[in-house]
Amino acid sequence: MKLLYFTIFITILFINPAPFLAQDDIFSEFKTTKAEGKPPAIFTTSFDDKVVEGIENAKAVDKESRDDYAKYTSYALNSLLHSGLVLYGDPMTKYVEKVAANLLKNEPRLRRDLEFYVMKTNTTNALCTEPGVIFITTGLLSQIENEAQLAYVIAHEIVHYQEKHLQKSFSKLKERELDPKSSYEELVKQSKDHEFEADANALELYHAAGYSDKEVKTVFDVLMYSYLTFDEIEIDSSFFGNPNIYIPLSYFPEEANPILALENYDDSKSSHPNIRKRKEAITSEIKKYKDWGSHKNFIELDEFNNVQAIARFESVRENLLIAEYLKALYEIYILEKQFPNNEYLQTSKALAWALMNQSSLSGGKSTLTENVDKKEGSISVLYGFIKTLDQNEMALLSLRQIEDVYKKFPASERLKEIRNEGIAGLTKLRNLNIKKLEKVSYKVALSNYKNHLNDTIKKIDSIDQENETKYDRIRRLREEQNYSKFEAEFIDEDFSIFLLYDLVNTIEFNEIYQEEKRKTVINRSNRYDRRRKVGSDFTIEGDILFITPKFEALYKGNFDLESTLLFHELFNVGIERFAQEGTFYKRDITEVETFTTEKYNEIALINSYITQTINIKNSDFNTLWIDHDEMTILMNAYNDPHLLLVSGDYYYNKFIDKSITGEAKYVQISTGNIYSSRAYESRYKLNKMSIEGFAHLIFTKFE
Repeated sequence: MKLLYFTIFITILFINPAPFLAQDDIFSEFKTTKAEGKPPAIFTTSFDDKVVEGIENAKAVDKESRDDYAKYTSYALNSLLHSGLVLYGDPMTKYVEKVAANLLKNEPRLRRDLEFYVMKTNTTNALCTEPGVIFITTGLLSQIENEAQLAYVIAHEIVHYQEKHLQKSFSKLKERELDPKSSYEELVKQSKDHEFEADANALELYHAAGYSDKEVKTVFDVLMYSYLTFDEIEIDSSFFGNPNIYIPLSYFPEEANPILALENYDDSKSSHPNIRKRKEAITSEIKKYKDWGSHKNFIELDEFNNVQAIARFESVRENLLIAEYLKALYEIYILEKQFPNNEYLQTSKALAWALMNQSSLSGGKSTLTENVDKKEGSISVLYGFIKTLDQNEMALLSLRQIEDVYKKFPASERLKEIRNEGIAGLTKLRNLNIKKLEKVSYKVALSNYKNHLNDTIKKIDSIDQENETKYDRIRRLREEQNYSKFEAEFIDEDFSIFLLYDLVNTIEFNEIYQEEKRKTVINRSNRYDRRRKVGSDFTIEGDILFITPKFEALYKGNFDLESTLLFHELFNVGIERFAQEGTFYKRDITEVETFTTEKYNEIALINSYITQTINIKNSDFNTLWIDHDEMTILMNAYNDPHLLLVSGDYYYNKFIDKSITGEAKYVQISTGNIYSSRAYESRYKLNKMSIEGFAHLIFTKFE
């Protein structure tokens, strides 16, 4: 049951894509958004204090359940705050706060009670948690068309807070002791009622602020398309940029997959009613209000455009982190229309091709185009094209794309590194002979071919076949044979050998290739998998950065919050006893006493690095950091830093059926090498002795 309680605390609203305008020079040196300024109190308030406040505010929860409610909501809130994804003091959060202030200009007390933050995630959501904390995602900001649409979403979440919907859902769930399935179905029904109420009551704030009623309808019109990228643009020849290369049309799907979103989908297992029901209900509610305003924006339009552009740049970055390289490329293609030759976007493009090629060379190409038949809209053409490429074609085309970006920014050491990694990747292709790569572009070769064809035709036509001698006939037949042979060289399947026409004859290319070829031969004879598990006899010589551990306790298969909190508490005691002095740095943002914005941003960066490391499957390649400059600064701040990642589980069913398991991994940031401790297992109760044994295993095996 407790696991079910924990799952009810997030209410989500989905929104969809829209165009934007912004100036390229603002984003020429774009860096991922960081928290700024003094940390808000919600970040520096202890868990226990949050629980006390939660009990006081839980007026809609029955008294005997308020303690449970406060603990679970505080735990859920902390899970979000400790993710490193939540922003404060940044341009996006400031904009959201301005829109909220306009909505609440006649509700000063409510404005004081609520806090607004932006979360860096591509999920198109908004959500309200206790104690009046509303989160807006960058995915939402990347897709909405204007301020008014954002205002309606915020108003919707404010109503959830005003009407105590989370508290009522919790109380409703605890009224009966039903089996899990029945409880879930009851919860879904209750949540749908709350969604209709939030939709309707949000109009009061929205109308009073002076926004246009037409934007409410637009929000629901675009709602069902929120799973698509933030714009829909057909892919044409400009996608590959270089006019001198040739890509066969036969490699592309004949047409894009259709967009299949439905308004009247089955919502029986969804927390939200389907779009048709919500549109019908809101249409009736809108008619109850008179004198609607016409405003789409109260705040300067430039500020909205700037915020939306930041969110879209963040979308590209996240797709790179989670290995959605084709989505990143498609979004870059969209953004290039507004930001031509933007160095951040172009570097991200080079990264996407490089990482995609690494995945292909590591045998993971099929994962890049997984479920290609289920992709909808123009992006499906890109998925279909990549699926058609073989490994050689992928490697050559990737390097072509990277080289074209490098030519735009030849002073960039970062792009040079990515380009050289692309050259190194060619050495992994056992059936590629670089001597057979053409030194002229396909178009030049085609022009030469046409000239040769014309000359051949003239020669053949000039021959008097009636009076030709035996040797004249032989010469003519030879010319015809040469013509046929030359023509055969221009079949579509050979397009890739022309892609590197300007690279293959350079000294730099050949020196890099030969050196990497030599390394590849050595590595094949002494193969090493950097992600292999090793025993406890390895040595960590650099600094150790300890990240918040991931512990979970289950009772009869359901989440047990009390035991989970105890797990963390006991492990912290073990750290103090066994951790090495001098080289051990706690980077645990659950420790509110030492919380600073600088530390929080560092942890957010580390969490992003972990996300990239988890999603990369390229064990034989150098890691190309997405946040290269920021990671370089981090590396320079420590001595060969290793991340210490700890996870553990506690399960108990009855007195004799209990188990504690755990594992620790050390990730060498510079190489991506992962070293694992021996797995820990104990059949003892969750107590000081059993958890300190786990800590002892982790910290005393490494010197």
